[in-house]
Amino acid sequence: MDWNKVKKQLENTFNGTVLLAQDETIILQGAYGEASIETHAPMGLHQRFNLASVSKPITALGILLLVQDKKITFDDDISQWFDNLPYTNITVRHLLHHTSGLPDYMALFSNWDETTAATNEDVLQLLIQYAPPRLFVAGERMEYCNTGYVLLALLIERVANKSFTEFMDEAIFKPLNMMHTTVTSTTFTKQFTNEIAHGYVFDVYSGQYVDPSEFEETKSTTCLNYITGDGGIYSTVEDLWKLGRSVIQAQLWDEALLEQAFTPSTLTAEQPFSYGMGWIIYEDEQLGKCVWHSGGWPGYATTFKIYPQSKTIFVFLRSKEQEVDYEIAIGEAIEKAVITHEFHLPKKPEQYKAVHLPVEILQSYEGKYQLQEQPEHTVEIALQEDNRLYIFLPATMPLELHAIKEDEFFLRSLGILVTIKYDILTVNNDGQKTIAKKITDHVLKG
Repeated sequence: MDWNKVKKQLENTFNGTVLLAQDETIILQGAYGEASIETHAPMGLHQRFNLASVSKPITALGILLLVQDKKITFDDDISQWFDNLPYTNITVRHLLHHTSGLPDYMALFSNWDETTAATNEDVLQLLIQYAPPRLFVAGERMEYCNTGYVLLALLIERVANKSFTEFMDEAIFKPLNMMHTTVTSTTFTKQFTNEIAHGYVFDVYSGQYVDPSEFEETKSTTCLNYITGDGGIYSTVEDLWKLGRSVIQAQLWDEALLEQAFTPSTLTAEQPFSYGMGWIIYEDEQLGKCVWHSGGWPGYATTFKIYPQSKTIFVFLRSKEQEVDYEIAIGEAIEKAVITHEFHLPKKPEQYKAVHLPVEILQSYEGKYQLQEQPEHTVEIALQEDNRLYIFLPATMPLELHAIKEDEFFLRSLGILVTIKYDILTVNNDGQKTIAKKITDHVLKG
């Protein structure tokens, strides 16, 4: 396999860095595009990316060290560290496995001052103040939960008696010589601005890449940039390779402890996917067991995969938003080449351009729609106070509908098309259609 040809073929397909290693040897490594659209500085392998949810397995590894040192146990009730938390009978294990039933914290920041950077302590105080209802009793089922990992970062601080940043530096990053990895902070982003791969979203109206703070759909999330545990760690492809090697070799962690982390939770309820302690888990026919995670935050998309049996590590970091399925296909093509010794790039998808529709037309789409195949579920379409149209799908956060033309919309960066015509709503996701019929004009507001 000529990996130099693969490296060349990857040009102009994404903006970021990639690394593929097997048996202790890096077989593919490359940097593509720009680190900054303002300076046009070329992307370098040393560039640090916001890992988004790839931070979760790293946070979990920090918890494992506390368990290994017998400072905590997986079955400790978290109430001993969070006195006023209005939820009971939740353990460290529940947080790690996403089985706590805690509500997602992001909804609590709907009225937050967007100019003020929120912290993990702010998340905790809002949970205490508003006490939104839990989604289910802890251990009953699994639902992916950012809130749990924010609390795990706070737990580390309380047990270790030092900041999350200090603990992760001293316990993991420095021992593994991960010299370009750190937990985010306002100080860090200012001090290392030239080393950071700056993340950009695509403004579907202007047709330009912009900072997330300059785009309506994403600017409200920028105040959450410095919340950690569920995200907020910056790193490079090489540093993540070092971390992957250390996990395979059990350098810092007992093998038995890692085995627990790489074992899916056991629940009577059906799970959406197999999840251990901070790691998604699946079995590949050729490469063996895979423990991995992906991450997404405005301007960033990340993938980190470890195959312990075949000693294969794959790291894929991107900083200019484009369709998610396309980038996933690029990653899958690279991984498949390890087995087939052939590399085939996926076709680049069309980039949709959005238009503004009159408010009276947008209002006509508002209402509740009943799913045809699952009539117990409904979809809400609502026009918000800023005259932006949102779709509220079951078990997801609200997503903005951007108009291609009257009656036709798309979900930015997801490649999902939505049509609303004659009171029939159709969601087209890569050829798979979900159809719903309008049953009421009652809509959510907020």
